[in-house]
Amino acid sequence: MSLWRRLKERLGVATPGDDAPADPDGAAPPSAPGADERADPARAARRSAPPGAEARPGRDPARNQARNQARKDSVDEIARLRSAGARDGPSTDEVIAVLRRARGTLREAEAVAHLVAAMEERVLPDPVRVACADLLAARGDEQGALSVLEGAASPRARGGAARVQPVSSTEGLVLAADLYASLGQLPRAIGAIERVLVREIGAPGARERHQRWRAALGAERPAAARVEDVTVVAPSAAKTPFRLLREVARGGGGAVYEAEDEVLGRRVGFKVYHGRGGDRAHVTREARLASALAGPGVVRVFDADPDEGWIALEWVARGSVRDVLRAGDAAALAPVARWARPLARALARIHERGYVHADVKPANVLLRSLGEPVLTDFGLARLRGAPSAGGSPGYVSPERLAGRPSDPRDDVYGYGRVLEDVLVRLEALGVEGLAAWKELSLRCLGPDDERPADGAALVRAAC
Repeated sequence: MSLWRRLKERLGVATPGDDAPADPDGAAPPSAPGADERADPARAARRSAPPGAEARPGRDPARNQARNQARKDSVDEIARLRSAGARDGPSTDEVIAVLRRARGTLREAEAVAHLVAAMEERVLPDPVRVACADLLAARGDEQGALSVLEGAASPRARGGAARVQPVSSTEGLVLAADLYASLGQLPRAIGAIERVLVREIGAPGARERHQRWRAALGAERPAAARVEDVTVVAPSAAKTPFRLLREVARGGGGAVYEAEDEVLGRRVGFKVYHGRGGDRAHVTREARLASALAGPGVVRVFDADPDEGWIALEWVARGSVRDVLRAGDAAALAPVARWARPLARALARIHERGYVHADVKPANVLLRSLGEPVLTDFGLARLRGAPSAGGSPGYVSPERLAGRPSDPRDDVYGYGRVLEDVLVRLEALGVEGLAAWKELSLRCLGPDDERPADGAALVRAAC
């Protein structure tokens, strides 16, 4: 039995295509004789009244006629929901308006059932699915609401082979986060609300939810260092051949500067850790790991001083994917395949060596050119299966938030988030040909067992 059919059974309403034949005009199937009278005694009394009784003094035929017409219109508009998403069906605004009118009435379950039947055959717009899920949640069917948001079934229109994409709008993600939290799935709730915060920091209630759920998940989980920490670089720079030119990035671990190597006459990226000497082991491990993984898709390390807390890296003038997005130059990231496929290959190489990067995000994807991305910042990288720590809010997988050891699927999740950040901007610009990449992004962000298992599987999915 399909998920949609189970959902319709929970609603307790039959829809066309179930056991009763559908009316050619899309109206609901007729009820059994006498069913109306049992359900509505007043209607039975009217039917048994002698002819002409409706014209007795005190009755208003015009008012009765208007009431009957309104009732018929209500039946017709709800039945028409069955054709939502079809070429000749109601528009998105019309569907949402009908759902609002049906909310809290006896026709509510029937309206949702017609939409669920429509979803079984065709893909409906995100706003319609969010409105339907919201109504299901209000009825207490939280799991059914999540099924609608997650796209847990394949429409017959696609031959039953392709999974419907999960809802990715801000409204849909907030509703999904609330539903996950209500069902006790806090890591997934946090993952969903962090996707909202990365996209829209001022989304109503998003920060409050994030703080509350993080606290409920466990205060023992390490929080990222504050990005406003002050890093004094003058003493470190004085003991190096590098002349600092400007600060280009600041994060939880440290600050990155554009610098000039005065001996070799080249530009470098000069990363200074906030702890300056207090995190010697961390600096040593990051520098050695980046050096060990040297090759396509990994930033080059030139020098390091763990005692002073700095690393000298290759200078990438174009900056990161985050820099490109912040500069309002998202169009430069189209076509997506130009940089997304090499990035997948870089992850595959890292995973093949037995490591997990653990901090895949736009700021850590540098662009030597638009076709040559390189991963930087291996400060959180771990061997596969090792305990994980830290992470950037919005790019940490729900499973890792729940305490799972380092796993390549965590990097796949981060890759999906990078794709999502870029695709949101490109869609707003009207760039076409993004459907396959959006499907891959949502697959990377979906249930753990449906995600590509590692970078190699990601490469195959991205081809």
